[in-house]
Amino acid sequence: MNILFSTVGRRGYLVKFFREVLGPDDKIFGADNSPYAPGLVYCDHRTRFPKVTAPEYVGVVLDYCVKHKIDIVIPLLDPELEVLAAVKGQFGDKGIMVVISPPNTVEIAFDKYRTCEFGQQNGIAVPQTVLSPDEATERIAQNSLAWPLVVKDRKGSASMNITYCDDSPQLEAAFETCPNPMIQEVLDGDEYGYDLFGGLDFQPISVFCKKKLVMRAGETDKALSTDNPVLIEFGEKILKNLSIFGPCDVDVFLTKDGPKLLEINPRFGGGYPC
Repeated sequence: MNILFSTVGRRGYLVKFFREVLGPDDKIFGADNSPYAPGLVYCDHRTRFPKVTAPEYVGVVLDYCVKHKIDIVIPLLDPELEVLAAVKGQFGDKGIMVVISPPNTVEIAFDKYRTCEFGQQNGIAVPQTVLSPDEATERIAQNSLAWPLVVKDRKGSASMNITYCDDSPQLEAAFETCPNPMIQEVLDGDEYGYDLFGGLDFQPISVFCKKKLVMRAGETDKALSTDNPVLIEFGEKILKNLSIFGPCDVDVFLTKDGPKLLEINPRFGGGYPC
């Protein structure tokens, strides 16, 4: 079996985990836009791909996979997920499996407002979320929302473009400067992460939950596993209602009212398997 990590980055530890369970004849191929990506060191074969945004990206990856008889492609970088999800069928026609969820799932995951809509439509608790300062002010006047609030980029990642606001002037300023802004209540509680896995027909395979202890650049650096039945049931509900194929990293807060869904990343999490 030949496996390709299409943007290996610094995920050398993930390559090593795969090496431990693969057979001696199985090969791991690693690619990245940078020849200095540390994860490449742990791969049996290495190559450099163009940037995901380059028009030739898909063609280069597909040609490489065909030439080197790649069986499975595992994407790890957010920008490549949307691109590869859209062309997964082209790889499948060549007998190459891309471990990625369907385009609709990827779209739900990469738009935090759509993530909230998904939760609301499926009875999965999410933070109160609005798309304008006026709507936030109206809800505050109705006592259904309270300060502080947080302004986020709907399509942001790595904890970028996030501003906490204690009053209307701060909210207005943050909203004006944030790309693709949305406004959410600030959740009070402990943050947890899930490693969810779905099968070929999106059937649930496993739910692993961990309490986040230390964060680094928006990724989990240290965590403690938990078998809290409330959290496990919440993770199962997400997995059953979202078409997930392969790994999916999910962030939630455990509040006094129970778990609330925060973010979905349809790939191996940055801290996997911390």
